[in-house]
Amino acid sequence: MQDLHSRRLREEFKRMLKTYPPKTSTIKWQIINNNLHHYKAIIKGKVGTPYENGKWEIKVELPPEYPFRPPIVNFITQIWHPNIAIGRTQWKWGSNVCLSLINWNNIGKVGGWKETITLPSVFEHIEMMLDVYQVTQEGEFPEYLVDPNDPFNPEAGKQMREKFDLYWNNAIEWTQKYAQ
Repeated sequence: MQDLHSRRLREEFKRMLKTYPPKTSTIKWQIINNNLHHYKAIIKGKVGTPYENGKWEIKVELPPEYPFRPPIVNFITQIWHPNIAIGRTQWKWGSNVCLSLINWNNIGKVGGWKETITLPSVFEHIEMMLDVYQVTQEGEFPEYLVDPNDPFNPEAGKQMREKFDLYWNNAIEWTQKYAQ
């Protein structure tokens, strides 16, 4: 069993090298202390979002039960986002990010963690969470990007639902204050 776990960790590292090449990738990442369970990354905000020009440090930990349990993801840099807790507040499974893909309560469910999901997919979903834009005509937010109805930051969630301009301005302000 340990050999399977070690092999999966090495495979994930190779996938990260291929998907996010260190010199050319939009996400800059590294392994912490040569331990394939611990990653640190810098994610840049995209043009046209309130996170434009920002850089957020995140830490990703692969638990001993990985890949049967999802990674633990924490934003280190402060961000104004409905699905990312303010400060270092963490939920019971250890993450400060509310994302179905890594929610331990969603293991095996639609949109939740499955052992076939790879570490690059987790990074991709985290990056997509910062692709914030105005609601659709139907008043719904795109799935997997952001869910202001299930917030880790209730104030940001409420702003996004009810006063989007205020949310947008606060996100820009926090980007300039914490992520430059």
